[in-house]
Amino acid sequence: MAQKNMQVSIVQDNFPKLQRAIEDMSKYELHVGIFGEDDSGGDSYVMIANVHEFGFKRLNIPERSFMRSTFDEKESEWVKFMEDRMNRVFAFKMSVEQMYEQLGAKIVSDIQDKIRAIDSPPNAASTIKQKGSSNPLIDKGAAGGLLSRITWKVRAIG
Repeated sequence: MAQKNMQVSIVQDNFPKLQRAIEDMSKYELHVGIFGEDDSGGDSYVMIANVHEFGFKRLNIPERSFMRSTFDEKESEWVKFMEDRMNRVFAFKMSVEQMYEQLGAKIVSDIQDKIRAIDSPPNAASTIKQKGSSNPLIDKGAAGGLLSRITWKVRAIG
């Protein structure tokens, strides 16, 4: 009797890898914003960001939220993005750290889009002349101003 060529597939037990991926979820944290330790000389962009985010009544600077408002508008989109990336982690197609890096890049991009879109309340004419932009949050003379300072960091915990 002739033997058929039989292919045998070996199912690898992925439970230990899956358990490691789940444990890795709690080993990292994502930080998004403007970091004081990144602020080199001159104006403090952390302070400038806070003034615009919350306003400063004593100097007649209105609130122009770009962080909180982006989080409010994009949270459900980011949850779906994260769910997709978690599926990739659990399929062993990316690491947990890569997942957080991609989420950080997405959030920063969305915040930068918000900064570009804000046009209200408008700048005073004297402010437009001084900084070269009518966008309240973009200063063309300050190496991108807030726009270039928004970033993310994935930090290992512990």
